[in-house]
Amino acid sequence: MKTFDLVVIGGGPAGIAAAATASKHGLQVAIIDERPTLGGQIYKRVGPGFKVKSAKEVGKDYFLGEELINELENSSVELFLETLVGTIENSAVVIVRNGESAERLNYKKLLISPGAYDRPVAFPGWTLPGVITAGAAQSLVKTQRVNPGSRIFFAGSGPLALAFPAQLSGYGANIVGIIEAAPRPGIFKALRILLAVIGNLDLMRDAAKYQFHLISNRIPMTYRRIIVSANGKDRVESVTHAKVDKNWRVIPGTEKTVEVDALCVGYGFFPSVELFRLLDCELEYEESRGGAVVKLDNWGATSVANVFGAGDGTGISGSYVAIARGRLAALKIAAELGKISDKALSTLAAGYQRTFSQRTKFQRAINNAYEIKSGIYELADNGTVICRCESVKLESILPVLESTIDPSVVKAYTRCGMGLCQGRNCQRQISALIAQKHGIPISQITQATPRFPTKPIKLGQIADATVTSEKYFIDAE
Repeated sequence: MKTFDLVVIGGGPAGIAAAATASKHGLQVAIIDERPTLGGQIYKRVGPGFKVKSAKEVGKDYFLGEELINELENSSVELFLETLVGTIENSAVVIVRNGESAERLNYKKLLISPGAYDRPVAFPGWTLPGVITAGAAQSLVKTQRVNPGSRIFFAGSGPLALAFPAQLSGYGANIVGIIEAAPRPGIFKALRILLAVIGNLDLMRDAAKYQFHLISNRIPMTYRRIIVSANGKDRVESVTHAKVDKNWRVIPGTEKTVEVDALCVGYGFFPSVELFRLLDCELEYEESRGGAVVKLDNWGATSVANVFGAGDGTGISGSYVAIARGRLAALKIAAELGKISDKALSTLAAGYQRTFSQRTKFQRAINNAYEIKSGIYELADNGTVICRCESVKLESILPVLESTIDPSVVKAYTRCGMGLCQGRNCQRQISALIAQKHGIPISQITQATPRFPTKPIKLGQIADATVTSEKYFIDAE
């Protein structure tokens, strides 16, 4: 059992920035991450045993991540990598390290920055080999140098539709086409983006660079089209896409089919709010930021005492907002624990608050231009698998929807959400089906009851060590 001033859950941009800042101001800090390396998705490192000689040659994100990680590694922060959170109770985080028994980390303050994951979109053929999410494709190419296919098609929306295909193409991947579900930003939406340019010129330059790369490499990009199906027997062999209306509903008769051997899907991200829900932190709903998001004050404090949040795990806002929010939360925690004065807090926070405001304004303008529409949840047919873990098809779910608006009831009758992912891939789709069936806004659909642990762990690792009798002992192996 160890005691820390601050325990940080999540080793992405927000968690790293928070831990490094808190340590700098005299706090005893621990940071927990389930991966073997720090960085999260955007700053993901190459695996243990490999070394990058020049971070700049790998890419801008890798270089920025290295600067942030070096700041942390040069601090006194204690690292707990390859570590899962078993539960959080009585001001303590119960952790399970790889192959070891559970242990407790007591904390005075807790900061949760669990990151986000690719938004699952269910359509016929989405479970075929060769259909991958944008984040998975980026990891394969960026950190493992594995090309996901020889003819890659990208379907998605938002900045992802520019950035990911251009990045993958820059790494040598052959992108044969891109479709964007949203319309090209009109004059008013474009003006809103331009009005938020202060403090965001780097992002505008990146967007221009990606656009130029696609044009110069003759990679076609079409607006107002959505993926309809991935086709093939043993793996994806072609994709069908179609034109959509203002709600992203397919317009019949506009379908087109393209031969491919890989489909990359990037319709944004969902925040990993499971830990916040388990602690009963107050949530709100913003579809453009991933749906259920955590309600935070200006310093990142949640509605639960001594619990803070930062990063895309609280609501999708991007890495720059995540870093600023992480540092602000760390400074506030340092002030509450008497490490810095209120005057010093105001002075130290000013720059981060300005960055947070500017980056958030730009993100909101982008979200407004590429707002997710309900048609994205209406692509599945009766034979489409909705719950991948339990192989549950839409036809098995529809009868249950006749008599309930509760996803937990759907879960009990169909097993949707009972698998390894614990509903991460299917829960929003189920909520959307309920909303459509009963005419209820999706924001008002309650989510299935959360349970610890949030990730699968071996029973033997959390068993009470005092239980030694064979009568009660359970061998988790």
